[in-house]
Amino acid sequence: MAKGINVINVDCKSNVAVDKTLPRDSYLVTYVENNQEKCDIVQGLQVDIFDHYWDKYQNVKGIVWTEGTANPKMWGYEPKDSKKKK
Repeated sequence: MAKGINVINVDCKSNVAVDKTLPRDSYLVTYVENNQEKCDIVQGLQVDIFDHYWDKYQNVKGIVWTEGTANPKMWGYEPKDSKKKK
C-alpha cells in the first residue's frame, strides 16, 4: 500500500464503481498490466493515486470518480460492542 492510498478493490470489473456504498472520495483507476486492461477501486488524493499507479505500471488509462456516497470518515467503521452496566 502506498502512502495516503487505500486500495479498496483490486482487479475488479468497472461496474463495481456504481456501488453507492463506496466512500465519496474513491476512484476507479484503469491501467494496463501485461497487455491486459485492469481496474482498481482506490481511496485517496488523485495526485497520490496517479503517482502510485504511474510508478508501478506506467500506463494509466484513466482515473474517474466512483458513484459512492458514503462519508469517507465513516466508511468501513464498525462501532465497538458496548457493555452496558447492570
